[in-house]
Amino acid sequence: MKKLLLVIILLISLCSCSNSFDKERWLKEPEKRNSIVNSLINKYELEGMTETQIVDLLGEPEQKVDEPFRQYVYYLGRAGLGVDDRLLRLNFNNNGEIESYKVTHD
Repeated sequence: MKKLLLVIILLISLCSCSNSFDKERWLKEPEKRNSIVNSLINKYELEGMTETQIVDLLGEPEQKVDEPFRQYVYYLGRAGLGVDDRLLRLNFNNNGEIESYKVTHD
């Protein structure tokens, strides 16, 4: 019985680790970012980070938007039934710092 409990605890801890943010995994497996984006948001205070800090952490975004405001867009993978893409949108102020962010389905 003790061995079974130990195995269950080990499996739970391994499953929870696979969803934690890891820079290398973020960069190498963009289609799996969907499973670790919440960990990223909880681990880092994104608001106030500069464009340079974000690129150092997440790499170059898949898209940079300048109008109506500066925004970096990172692909997170397919959403729901695989019809839409899930995206992390980082909105920058005039000082080049993140003012807000959101995860969207497009």
